[in-house]
Amino acid sequence: MIATCRPFARAVARATACLVALAMPVAAAAQTASSPSTPPLQVATTVVVTSTLTPVSLDDVSRATTIVTREDLDAIGITSIVDALRLVPGVDPRARGPEGVQTDFSIRGATFGQNLVLVDGIRLNDAQTGHNNGEIPMAVAGIDRIEVVAGPASAEHGADALGGTINVISRRGQYAEGSVEGGQYGYVSAQGSVSGIGLPQNWALTGWASRSGGFTFDRDFAQGGAALRGDPRPDLTIDVRHERRAFGADGFYGDSPSKEWTDLTLGAATWQHAVSGWTIVVHGDGRHHDDHFRWDINQPGFAENLHHTNAVDARVTATRDLGDGRRLTIGTDDGGDWVVSSNLGDHHYTHGSAFAEVLWPVASRTTVQAGVRADAYSTFGHDVSPSISAVTRVTSDLRLRASVGHAFRIPTFTELYYTDPANLGTPDLNAEHGWSVDGGADWVRGAWTLSFSPFRRWDKDVIDWVRPTPEDLWRSANIRDVTSTGFEASVTRRWHDALVRVYYAGLTVDAPTLDLLSKYVNEYVRHQSGGSIAVPLGRRFAAAVNVDHRHRNDGQSYDLVSARFTHHLRRADLFISGSNLLNEDYHEIAGVSMPGRWVTAGVTLR
Repeated sequence: MIATCRPFARAVARATACLVALAMPVAAAAQTASSPSTPPLQVATTVVVTSTLTPVSLDDVSRATTIVTREDLDAIGITSIVDALRLVPGVDPRARGPEGVQTDFSIRGATFGQNLVLVDGIRLNDAQTGHNNGEIPMAVAGIDRIEVVAGPASAEHGADALGGTINVISRRGQYAEGSVEGGQYGYVSAQGSVSGIGLPQNWALTGWASRSGGFTFDRDFAQGGAALRGDPRPDLTIDVRHERRAFGADGFYGDSPSKEWTDLTLGAATWQHAVSGWTIVVHGDGRHHDDHFRWDINQPGFAENLHHTNAVDARVTATRDLGDGRRLTIGTDDGGDWVVSSNLGDHHYTHGSAFAEVLWPVASRTTVQAGVRADAYSTFGHDVSPSISAVTRVTSDLRLRASVGHAFRIPTFTELYYTDPANLGTPDLNAEHGWSVDGGADWVRGAWTLSFSPFRRWDKDVIDWVRPTPEDLWRSANIRDVTSTGFEASVTRRWHDALVRVYYAGLTVDAPTLDLLSKYVNEYVRHQSGGSIAVPLGRRFAAAVNVDHRHRNDGQSYDLVSARFTHHLRRADLFISGSNLLNEDYHEIAGVSMPGRWVTAGVTLR
């Protein structure tokens, strides 16, 4: 037991020593800066739409849920969705470069395709490859909050959510915000979002763009996009988004100086109507994705691929309040995905599902959520995903929760059909399946929040890319059954204009030993720890420091430290930021180096 605890103690101590050293003076400064009549900053009873089929308040959430709020993003100076998720315990963004140019998300050790990514509840997971799942068409300026629900969610959302779900939620209400930033390596960035000012009521427009010449050879990037979301009438919401990315991809998929261009276009409409005690929601969305990949920038046409992927989805849900806090939701979800590709060929599949969920208080302090979903695919057969979870309010401050559920993932077109000088797909792959159990406790008193969540997940027929020797091609295969065990913990203290947060996540992945080299299953973080401090310094100055320590399964151990100093003017903030301030040499995807110390400066207008 002592030997088991030592890595945990070392990991926590290494990353949080500076946070502990700073926490006491930060707390004192924050307490002094706030007048006695100024109450601590309280987290509103946020409406959560990720862990259930229909919105619920935080009091009724029975799953391990982390919410990064608008106030958190502003306080700790985060301008990237990927950087915000890096500070969530149990989430491992495996970036291939800054600004989320291409990032794989892992939750609780799940592989990059075993997690569901949503924006305002709209599925972003890509049927071509899970490497595109991190293309989130939104800027931080337009975000209200980011919800991360750990654990299986196929009962609510269908395929892919074995490790967990990420949902990026847009801002509402009247606001205007914009920022411009520049720094090393020719970096320039701009983003802005406006709602209710110069636009019809309940409409929001967000735009963003960034570029860099690259911190090393063939690692340049340029990306940008826009999102328009609004309500042309009270019962109808329209959402249209487009994003384009171009980036040097040296070593991303093999030993070659590659280049990649992607385009994402997304459109959605949601209509809501109440009739005979039921609330009916009809939702439809379509997604088009282009992926242009050049294996070698010096050899146009050689192993050069053009992929065009389309997805459509139509969903109808009906919710009825049964009284005394009880609620029933039923519905159906149908759609299809298809690809037209110079490499993968032309393929498609359709799918349909039926689902039901009940929220049921079984005692004055306990609420149970139970659901089941049946999915059928034209190509991959069918699957049934049940789940049940419960939350008990032991006291007004303490909640206990537990859940168990099943989830599945179907293979991507790349895993089935792809071929290039380093990789070869397998057409007869099976779907992955997994069961997960977890528990936890949440203690909230005033401005203090403490959370603890242990879990265990069993995955079958996990797809990985393997090869016998470094000279062979990587081949996709249903190669293993994998068991993942771990826990996450966090402590947060908020003031009116300050924040201190410390977290830890530990993980063990038990996978059968293979006489093969493996690409993804063993690429996980064993220990993650760190935290954030944001504090006013007086004279309208403020500082924020973020520390993220990771000890990866491949033996890497590194500390990513970022800081931001801000001077608040009447309607503008002047800031200077630094990332990887310790100039760590590290990688999150094998063979893909990450930037060293990077300093930028800019201005935010509100």
